Amino acid sequence: MRKKSTVLFAVRYNEDTLREWASAGWITIEESAIGQPLSEADQARCDLICDLKQNMGVNDDGIDVILNLLDQIHGLRRVLRETLDHAKRS
Repeated sequence: MRKKSTVLFAVRYNEDTLREWASAGWITIEESAIGQPLSEADQARCDLICDLKQNMGVNDDGIDVILNLLDQIHGLRRVLRETLDHAKRS
């Protein structure tokens, strides 16, 4: 597993926005981590949410669906990768 790297503060997202997104289940940032630098993955997810909301006009229900589908895709890719790795070792 790769180690999370820390990136610059998410200046684009104020603390209230991050709390709102965490409450909605869109991001998994602990309350104590709000205001701290975001991991590369958290930053990318926040950027995606921002793009969906502001640039594409997706409503909150649509964002729920999109993020859920993306999480499922990533989960399936992980399982496929693990399956292929196991098959190579056998």
